[in-house]
This record gives sequence, structure tokens and C-alpha cells, in this order.
Amino acid sequence: MSYFFWKSTHWFSCALCCRYLVVRFDRLRIPMRNEGTAGTAEWHWALGLFTDGRFEVLGAWRDEGAATAQRIATDIHDRGVERIKALAGNDSLVAAMEGFRPKVCRSTVAELAECSAFGPRMRQAIRWTDAATQQLQNRMQRVIGNQPPFADDAAAAEFIAQAFQRADRDLLDDRWGRARPAPYGASASAAALAAAA
Repeated sequence: MSYFFWKSTHWFSCALCCRYLVVRFDRLRIPMRNEGTAGTAEWHWALGLFTDGRFEVLGAWRDEGAATAQRIATDIHDRGVERIKALAGNDSLVAAMEGFRPKVCRSTVAELAECSAFGPRMRQAIRWTDAATQQLQNRMQRVIGNQPPFADDAAAAEFIAQAFQRADRDLLDDRWGRARPAPYGASASAAALAAAA
């Protein structure tokens, strides 16, 4: 697995896949220094789930007021996303996404996970997305909590890009770990003993 990280300018503008099963939005509070005073800035971020079970962080965007939701929707569309089966986020983000994709679910993730319109596989995927998003949210807030306030948006963006790229790498490592075939034969008993130890 590569430990090379893209610069924030490239990571924030890289092409995305055209289709996602589920996209879930959340927010981060980033410590910032403004004219010598410590404060916080809000950043939105999104996690996408593919039909094969892989997750991908789609990006992060600084909240700049009322036009932020439309700017996020435009950015996601311009970077190549054409179809999202299920979308979870606040009302303004969902409404902004409707302009690019007519079939937007206005339900919460919990409602989507129980919705009879989805099959059991998709409902399970939606639950995974919610759990993965919460895990990433907690991880990012822990990492951010250890940082001094950032001097400007460029420094915050660079930190966010690298932290999410590490998270993306760990999500992929986790998926490959789950996808490995189960051991068999003599190695199976050794693996079982090692797991039990």
C-alpha cells in the first residue's frame, strides 16, 4: 500500500467515480486562528459507498454561509458523480443535490436502512455507511483535537486532505483484510489458535 499523499489542491479536485450506492455527509469543527484569536471553522465532508463494499472520502469543503450547499453539490457533480442511490445529509445539501440528480432520498440513514424500497443488501450497506461515517467522524475529531489552531484555510485544507487520505487508506486495508479467503487445512487450526490466544 502506498504511503504517498496528494497535495490538498489535487485531492480536493480529483475526479470521482460516476456512481455511488450511498453518500453520507457530516461536519468537522476545525480550530482556526483569526487575527490572533482562536476560534473554529466548520467543514463539511462526504463519504461514499460503492456496491462492492468499498468506501471513499469524496472531499471536504469549508462552510462559507448560505451558498455552501450549492457549491458542494456543484463540485461533486463537476468531478464526475452522476448517480447516487441513497443520500444522507442536512436538508440544504439534499436540496442542492436535487438540481443535479432527481431521485434524492430525503430520509435519514436510519429510515433508509429500514425502507422497504431497498433490498436487504442495500439496507445493510446503508448501515455500514452510517457506522463508517461515525467512525471517521470520531477519528477526525480526535486527530483535530490534538492540533493547535491553523493559521489559515490553506494550512487547514492540507491537514484535512492528508488526514482523510490516511483514513481512505485504512478503509481500503480493512476491506482487503475482510476480503481475504479464510484459511483452510493445517493453517486453519494454527490461525484459530492464534486468534483465540
